[in-house]
Amino acid sequence: MSAEIATGLIGLLGALVGGGATVGVGYLSTRTQRAEAELARGHEIADAERARSGQLADARNAAYVLFLTRVDSFLDQARELGDLVDLHPEGDRPTDQYRQYTADWNQLVAANATVQVAGPDVLAHRAQKLRDAVGALSDIIDKRYRSRRWPPGLEAAWERVWSERLDFLQAARQTYAEGFVTAAPTSDRSS
Repeated sequence: MSAEIATGLIGLLGALVGGGATVGVGYLSTRTQRAEAELARGHEIADAERARSGQLADARNAAYVLFLTRVDSFLDQARELGDLVDLHPEGDRPTDQYRQYTADWNQLVAANATVQVAGPDVLAHRAQKLRDAVGALSDIIDKRYRSRRWPPGLEAAWERVWSERLDFLQAARQTYAEGFVTAAPTSDRSS
């Protein structure tokens, strides 16, 4: 075999080995880049899910706080209206206070609707029970306002309201905490 052919074959063999090595390195590099991109995408999805869970927990918390604020405001108005009715002589009703009491009731109903939508179901149920208890108390206050006499059951109605309020508050705290537990990172990305 001539030296030229041998040199050509050696060059061809070198080109094949070099080309094969280049293709192999390129393939491994592409595979590694793809795996890193898929891992990064997985982290982005997990981060987005954690952010969404945190935002949901915050939105629910805001609904719970607004509802409790409306409940407390209404209860203050109810207590004050009851006291004013007791202080006013027969026939003289505190109409301005009654209007505020009614407005606070309407705000409480709207805040309850927000909790019903925000959920979860256990909290929506607790909020409805609290709204119903406040409604029963409101019926007693309304009867007192119209008839100038306290109907039976006022003390029991207040006790029911405070019990339902505490139950709602405890459920809201648990739901809020669970919202952030599920939103917590599940793995360490330092590797």
